[in-house]
Order: sequence, then C-alpha cells, then structure tokens
Amino acid sequence: MIKMETEPKEQMKIIEQMIAQSRKNISEGSVFYLIWGYLVLIAALSNYYLLVYSDYEHHYISWPILMTLGGIITGIVGARMEKKSKVKTFVDRAIMYLWIAVTISLFVCLLGIGKYGAQIVYPFIFLLYGIGTFVSGGILRFRPLILGGVLCWILGGIAPHVDFSLQLLLLTIAVVGSYIIPGHLLSKSKQNV
Repeated sequence: MIKMETEPKEQMKIIEQMIAQSRKNISEGSVFYLIWGYLVLIAALSNYYLLVYSDYEHHYISWPILMTLGGIITGIVGARMEKKSKVKTFVDRAIMYLWIAVTISLFVCLLGIGKYGAQIVYPFIFLLYGIGTFVSGGILRFRPLILGGVLCWILGGIAPHVDFSLQLLLLTIAVVGSYIIPGHLLSKSKQNV
C-alpha cells in the first residue's frame, strides 16, 4: 500500500524533470537561431551593398563564405552541446528532424539559382524559413517563432513582386523577425529555466 502512495509522486517528479530538461535544451538551442540569423543578415546586407553600390561582378560572394562559416560553427557548437546533453527529448528530436528537412530543402532551392535565377528562388527560401520557424514555435509553444514564421510567409508573398535587390532587404527583415529576435528571447528564457 505504501508503494501505491509514492508511485504517483515519483511519476510526477519524473515528468517535471523531463519538462525542465526540454525547456533547458530549447533555450540552449537559441544559439543556432542567433548564429544563422546574424550570418544571413550580414550576407544579405553585403550582397545588397555589392549589388547596388559597387561594380563587383560577384556581388553574392558573402553567401558561400558566411554559410560555410556557419556550417562549421554550427557543427562545432552542436557537437559540444551533444556531449553535454544528458537527455534527448522527443521535442529535441522533432526540432532536429524539422531543421534537417528545411536545410536540405534550402540546399535544393539554392541549386536552382543557376538555372532559374536568384529572384525566382529567393521567395521559396522565405517560405522555407517560415516553415522552420513556425513549426519550431508551435512545437516549443513559443509565440515569437510562430510570428516570425508568419512574417517570413508574408515577405515571401511580397518577394516575387520586387527586384532582387529589394528581396535582399526583405530577407534582412525576415531574418531579424524570425531568427534574431526570437533567438535573443529564447536565450533570455535560459535564465528563467
């Protein structure tokens, strides 16, 4: 009979520990939104500047450099976080698979730039950013990511109707609203976990 009375308490304790672990893992994941947010912001602004204000033929040069750097940084940070992580929750796995799918889809879209041109491909990139952040926000129940995803979709709807140089500026707005601001808010929530 004593065992029956302690079981629900033990179960609640385990559930509370799992929830606390998920919250901790989620807030630590904010670093990825910040890394990619700032790198995309810098790449888009550099691309815009070189395209509009210079005669440099390879105005897109910041993209391969900064995205390669982002991949390296993400790999290092992810490996370190994996070593420290004691528990991988369902939420962690769901978010990981979501972003693997978004990343592969982004890569496939980028392969189309050579054939279709950046102006046609970039609106799809906005939509993929929107999917990634909206679904992440839904899984995490984190409103800033959900709103960031909606912002990306709105800007993705505008993007096909403007020149490529303006698409780059829309991209800066999208990445600030969907990655950078939510990333900082998630990071702040780390202090509350």
